[in-house]
Amino acid sequence: MDVFRNIIKSEDGSIMGMVLIFFFVLTIIGTAFLSMASQEGKLSIRSVQRTQALASAESGINIGLWRLNHGPDFQGTFSNGSMSVTYDSVARILTSTGTSVSVSKTVSVELWKDHPFNHIVAYKTQLDTSNYTLNHLKGRGIRHFDPLPGVNHAYYDSIANYHHVGDTSFSAPIDTGIHYIDGNVTMKNGSSLIGTLFVTGGIKFIGTVSIQAQQMPDSSLYYPAVVVGDTAETDILGTPLLIIKGAVFSTGYVNFKGDTLTGPIVANKVVLKAGVVITDYGSEKYYKYPPGFLGPDIYDWEKFIKKGSWASSN
Repeated sequence: MDVFRNIIKSEDGSIMGMVLIFFFVLTIIGTAFLSMASQEGKLSIRSVQRTQALASAESGINIGLWRLNHGPDFQGTFSNGSMSVTYDSVARILTSTGTSVSVSKTVSVELWKDHPFNHIVAYKTQLDTSNYTLNHLKGRGIRHFDPLPGVNHAYYDSIANYHHVGDTSFSAPIDTGIHYIDGNVTMKNGSSLIGTLFVTGGIKFIGTVSIQAQQMPDSSLYYPAVVVGDTAETDILGTPLLIIKGAVFSTGYVNFKGDTLTGPIVANKVVLKAGVVITDYGSEKYYKYPPGFLGPDIYDWEKFIKKGSWASSN
């Protein structure tokens, strides 16, 4: 009997030990799960903070861009409780840092500025259209601008290949190059030009006339085909059979009827009627800011996001 009692006592001790070990293991596992749950909660909170910080940074970009396009450039720099935004007007870099508790996210974007020569037709005060055909690349359509760029008379006067004083009439092909005319011009049937016609007065086209712009030496830029630098009531009057390949600029008024034009056409008032055809032929070569015009940086035209980068810090 004593032997059996000893065996039972021995088994009781073994069972008790196993129970203690089991509870010890459960305690470790439970503690581990509690630690994991706590860590997961912290990670979840951190993830929410990162999302909030990024949302604040992107909101700062949107607000900053709106402020830039509705006021002077210095308004692009501002801050509030959740975002800090700065604008570098020289590099055209808009940077926004959003913050949520101890997490911050930074978004930086490079901006580009739209300009009148970036569109097939750009006008300031009035656009009058009737029975016309317009073909252009995506994003190059008709657009209103205020102000229009200023033209530098002295620049074209200095680089002109030919100078004409007083009212001038052409009825035959004109020598290739830049013609600076201080007065009014009439281009009659049979006249043509490869180059630029810069006129201080008005221009009237009659019959079959063609003008094709020249490319600047060692550059991808083109000189405008026609430039009128005054503010007369009627600056450019086109008639059927007129063909112009290159930019047309007038500080005043242009009226085209039945012509074929490549654009861009930039003028205070633009009238397009009687089956006029305006097309860029699927090419971007004339959609560039031409020489001899005040730099686009001085005008507060609308800005757009060109490209951006996202960074983060904790």
